[in-house]
Amino acid sequence: MNRWQRATRRLPVRLLAAGVALVVVTWLAAAALTAPGSGAPAGRDAVSSGGSSGAARPGIAAGPAEADAPAAKLDQRAAPMPAPAPGAPAPVNPDLIGQERAVVRTARLTLDVADPPAASARVRAAACGFVANEQTRDRAANLTLRVPATRLDELIGQLTGPGGVGRVTDRAEQAEDVTDQMADLEGRLNNQRASVARIRALLERAVTVGDVVAIESELTQRQGELESLEKRMAAVSGRVALATLTVTLNPEAPPPLAEAPGGFLAGLAAGWRAFLATGTAVLTVLGVLAPFLAALAVIVGLLLGARGTLRRGRRAASGESAATGSGG
Repeated sequence: MNRWQRATRRLPVRLLAAGVALVVVTWLAAAALTAPGSGAPAGRDAVSSGGSSGAARPGIAAGPAEADAPAAKLDQRAAPMPAPAPGAPAPVNPDLIGQERAVVRTARLTLDVADPPAASARVRAAACGFVANEQTRDRAANLTLRVPATRLDELIGQLTGPGGVGRVTDRAEQAEDVTDQMADLEGRLNNQRASVARIRALLERAVTVGDVVAIESELTQRQGELESLEKRMAAVSGRVALATLTVTLNPEAPPPLAEAPGGFLAGLAAGWRAFLATGTAVLTVLGVLAPFLAALAVIVGLLLGARGTLRRGRRAASGESAATGSGG
């Protein structure tokens, strides 16, 4: 038997021994990994921390994992509540129990006044805020006032109470609760501020130019979102702090004419009034025509005087001619 035949016969034995050894090594490794007190949790923590650091941009030094813990807690605290099922009562946010409500108040008044311009001046003087809009049309005025919400009732009492501006013909008030809206905006503002702070911290640890450009772009976007939320919060806060009062001033309607009594005496009184009115009209016409009649009389007198003079001159001339003829 040559060497090649002996090696071929020993090959299955060697393969079987290698397989047995591989199974034993695998079993020992599994037992070591699953045994209590082994390094498996540490390995999982290492993988977790490595994954979170790998999510960061290249060239940026990873900070401690605890840096995002306050932001995560803030996000969890400010997360919106799930929508209730149809027909079910709306859930109550426990953070809002006992909290002062934020209410947007609006009111509308319609008053009948004797003098709308003067009444409009009184309304402007009584307003403890400012006049947002004013319109005047056909002796009617419309004013939109922004006044502190705490003094809205006082102002309405001044305009409608005794010694007020005029008689109330229409009045309406409305209140809108925006407490949940403000709480939601406040939570989103806190989250956005924390997000901007984290981006700025990353910008300070940036190394390469590409990282700086990318982080600055993200920072600009998040700062824009933060400013938008701040403007929305300021608008809602302004509506809560200042109530809106719309005042419409209309001129009073003239009193209805009393009906004239009937009968003989009433007819006699009406005839006498008609006679007086006719006499007054005639005298008025005569008074208007008197200057013209006087001037016309003067002209007529002058014409008549000139005509008489001409006639006398003709008579005298004819008499002289007759005397001359008889003397010849």
